Amino acid sequence: MQQRLTFPNHRGIFLCLLCAVVLLILSQQLIRMPVSKFNDKMDYRHYQPAIAGYITSTNNSYTVIEDENHLHIGPTLTSSSLHQNESIQNGADVHSDSNKTQHILFTDPKQCAFNIENEQNSYNLCDKIHVIIQARDQLKTNKKIGGDYFRAKIYNRKLKASAPTDGEVIDHNNGSYSAYFTVRWRGSTFINVQLVHSSEAVAAMKRVREANPIRMVYNGIFQQKKAKVNGQCHVQLSSANELCNFTDKLTGEPWFCIKPKNLPCSTYTLHSGNTKLGGRLTAAMFTRNETRLFSSYAYKDTICVESTTECRPVTNSAKPEKKIAAGYYFQDKWYSNDCTLKNISVQSALTSKLLTNKRFYFYGDSTLRQWFEYFAASISDASIVQAAPGATLKTGPLRATSKKYNLTFMYRHHAFPIRTRSVFVKNVAYAANEIDNISADENTIICLCFFAHFTPTELHVYRRRLETTKASLLRLYKRSPKTLVFLKTPNTLAYAGAVTSVDKGDWVSLMLDKELRKVMAEIPNLTIIDVWDMTTNHRLGENLHPPRPIIQQEIQLMLSLIFA
Repeated sequence: MQQRLTFPNHRGIFLCLLCAVVLLILSQQLIRMPVSKFNDKMDYRHYQPAIAGYITSTNNSYTVIEDENHLHIGPTLTSSSLHQNESIQNGADVHSDSNKTQHILFTDPKQCAFNIENEQNSYNLCDKIHVIIQARDQLKTNKKIGGDYFRAKIYNRKLKASAPTDGEVIDHNNGSYSAYFTVRWRGSTFINVQLVHSSEAVAAMKRVREANPIRMVYNGIFQQKKAKVNGQCHVQLSSANELCNFTDKLTGEPWFCIKPKNLPCSTYTLHSGNTKLGGRLTAAMFTRNETRLFSSYAYKDTICVESTTECRPVTNSAKPEKKIAAGYYFQDKWYSNDCTLKNISVQSALTSKLLTNKRFYFYGDSTLRQWFEYFAASISDASIVQAAPGATLKTGPLRATSKKYNLTFMYRHHAFPIRTRSVFVKNVAYAANEIDNISADENTIICLCFFAHFTPTELHVYRRRLETTKASLLRLYKRSPKTLVFLKTPNTLAYAGAVTSVDKGDWVSLMLDKELRKVMAEIPNLTIIDVWDMTTNHRLGENLHPPRPIIQQEIQLMLSLIFA
């Protein structure tokens, strides 16, 4: 008996599979549609009041438009072209699958929104404004976790006025955030909210910083007669090769270089930071999906009573937490929220002979060198000269003097780590040691800044530098209690891409700012110049080296504190 064999119908199977795929796609769309539709009015706690209508501009940012008769209040959530915000779902996913480009959800500034709680038609000066921010992904779905880095400000371009938030934007850890402002000027006030980094971008930066503490590349150049050898240097090195230990004997600040085979450690002559190679190495530490994280970034009047507290150098001004903004701009002038300022300019201080016989010492990075250069440029008979053979205009040591006013200004870099190229090692000196060597008195003013060169390093390296400097300041206070010390905080800057974000971006700088306030608390005669708030909201934008109008306000703030 012959058995008949039955073969499957290939066309039928293909049609069945096709139908299944179509049904699957449709089901996913049906599932997604209600999510973006019904989540439009989710509150950061339970429900969210209706959000003012969006006015979309050509660059896809939300703007506030004012005409002659009405003030239209609307969200102005911007993604700066320099601050990056694309992201992946989380660092763990991409780290385990680094070779695939995944379609994943991330905090999308184009979909985020904010509203004003209990919005009023007008506000009095000194009234508080509470802005509620809701983070959303590309599908307009409200995020359920926190971790995004938002910044916000209020401003009026016509008045050249702006102010940051009172304290940081508060993360409720559920996808919503609160920003608080104090109304500081009459007239219209506009609100701007910026997503600096998504929570996914922050997670990627944390992973890279923790897994790869050594990222920046520093070269030591060893020279003896015609022999010249380059060797890697850093605050910490893990190498099978023999190391040269250049740890400072007085402060204990570490610095190591890989020893050349045929040259002694004593031939260490030049130092150079290799930012290009360091950038390439850091870029390789991000996965493909992580790199996608960083792809490109009002109201009426009446007067309140201004502060009647006189501005003086603030004892123990290094407060770990800020509950109110440091100040605000109006007509491009900085007004402190702590006290009334006299806004003393360099010229008025010279005319009134307040600066006569003063000696200024600047120890820090290039953002502090801007102060030194501003003074030198503002005094007619002062010019910058080398204070030692081989000194460079970037790292010093430099001197500017005025015989007319018996004024002296000294600048020196704070020492390793130094990203600048071609620095003579003999001219590198730690700020703590320099402070110990100053013959200080009531005419001595010391200005410090530790910031830009520490962002690519681990936080404990920065903390140790602050602690050694703090010890030297306490010694200074014992021998000269009338010497004033000013500590400039980090400032915000414009940047782009994963490498710059993790090595010197604002998220990293903010960590340094917080650490600075913790370590430097309770030092007599130390006053913090809070330039973070002065640079984060100025109308000219953010820059590693702030433009002259901002430097002018920083200097005038310091002079007002000195000569109160």
